[in-house]
Amino acid sequence: MRIRLIILTILLSINLFAHDYIEYQRIINRVDEDVISKKYYLAIERLDSLYENFDFIYSRHCFKALQICCKSQDSINAKKWLEKSFIQGVPIWMIRTNDLTKIVLNYSNIQSTIKQYDSLRNIYYSSINLDLRNKIDSLFEIDQEYTQKVNDGFFLLRHTYYGLRWLKNNKIQFEILNSIIDQYGFPGERIIGLPKSIEDSTKTIKYLKFYGPILRETNAYIMLIHYYSNPRADINSKLLENVKLGNLPPYQYGALNDFMARWGKKKYGDYKYYNIWHKDPDNLNEDEIKLRRNSIGLNSYEQQNRNMLIWRERRKNDIANSEIILE
Repeated sequence: MRIRLIILTILLSINLFAHDYIEYQRIINRVDEDVISKKYYLAIERLDSLYENFDFIYSRHCFKALQICCKSQDSINAKKWLEKSFIQGVPIWMIRTNDLTKIVLNYSNIQSTIKQYDSLRNIYYSSINLDLRNKIDSLFEIDQEYTQKVNDGFFLLRHTYYGLRWLKNNKIQFEILNSIIDQYGFPGERIIGLPKSIEDSTKTIKYLKFYGPILRETNAYIMLIHYYSNPRADINSKLLENVKLGNLPPYQYGALNDFMARWGKKKYGDYKYYNIWHKDPDNLNEDEIKLRRNSIGLNSYEQQNRNMLIWRERRKNDIANSEIILE
């Protein structure tokens, strides 16, 4: 009877977290600690729990899992994560180019997966909204045109003519994005997939070799960053729900709130920092920020800074493409 109760408890806990992407992010954070401690077997076990309990896994984390498997020479799990990487949109050229994952191509047990590449890519394309992908890309192209004028245009017009046009466009695009969020959910990687640019190795291979694998969709996020660079009313309730659903990464939610806290006004709400993009100038709020970050699954501020310093050191030493990616 006691054994049955334990099994039931485990099953209920798995079901409870099956669609909770805040808990998902906490597991990923623990994987980072395993990697830094070189406890790769523990990292693989944690990643297995994601594989079994979450229908969507961010491509970045599929790639991370494959790197860990290659680092620990685990060809069995490497096959599983290579297949999952393809299903989540990771192009094969990236596997070949990364100094860790290219090892997987020598494993005899993954040759069948390589042969299935096209069919696995078709699964990826069928899982995302390509029409919405094109719409977001078009909006972002417009956003970048106005933003470039503000940043690099004739200096006497940057904060007058160009600035006013930029603000107007931000409002227009926010209304469109807000409507899209209501209809489809936040248009991030889960809904629209990865940026089209990563499909062209000739354009992105030099960035991968210098920065390491950066597998993220940020177009809608950047457009909202621009919108919240001025005092605005928030849509936090719907954004937080999209974090829980896996449509919006926690770091993007936190960064958007950093902009609201930095540039907002009290009449729009009592916005709080998450110390992702902007840091709270009041150090007395550190304990509250720690709790706030944990509430959406983020690692600690100290861990965030540590990971950033590790990444910078890797770039400095030209080894970012040879190490396991961290959050």
